[in-house]
Amino acid sequence: MNNRKKSKRYNIDLYCWFFQVAAVLSLISLVMWLCLIPRNPIFTLVDFSFLDLNVKNSSLHGDNNSVILNLEIFNPNKGMSIYYNDINFTLNYNGLVVGRSSTQGIYQGHKNITRKEVQMYNVDELFWRGIGNGSIDFVVRLETKVKFKIFKRRTKLREINYVAYISNMTISSNGTISGEKFVKLYPQKFSLLT
Repeated sequence: MNNRKKSKRYNIDLYCWFFQVAAVLSLISLVMWLCLIPRNPIFTLVDFSFLDLNVKNSSLHGDNNSVILNLEIFNPNKGMSIYYNDINFTLNYNGLVVGRSSTQGIYQGHKNITRKEVQMYNVDELFWRGIGNGSIDFVVRLETKVKFKIFKRRTKLREINYVAYISNMTISSNGTISGEKFVKLYPQKFSLLT
């Protein structure tokens, strides 16, 4: 009878030990999995400038009707780098696309900040007339596809779309811009491409 109690107690201790090992391994797996989930890059419009704009009559001095966007891209991931395909930009005013631009794809290391100057050529005259009316509201959209590099493995291609709403942007008679600066772009959707 005493042997039966010992074997029962031994079985319970063995089951408890297996349960503890399984719980610890599950917890370690969960923590590793959470650490390996890639986070989206952070896009910020640092500054805007307009080329050859005559503010007094809201027209252009020359033929260069361009908008320049200074963009900052931050990779917040530890130990994960990002491969970007071409980055496409659109400038929307009053619900219409008034300008487009694209930059070549880039590679960005982990915890890295990359700066890009994006010039949108041939921006529609509608946008320039809006600037001449005082303050202007417009939308900047960004689209790209990315792969994350985790250790030596790359993830599947993901499409990311960002948007920034710029409001009350004004230009003085001497051409200086006032309004929002350091405008963060926010993700619209994050999807997996097949």
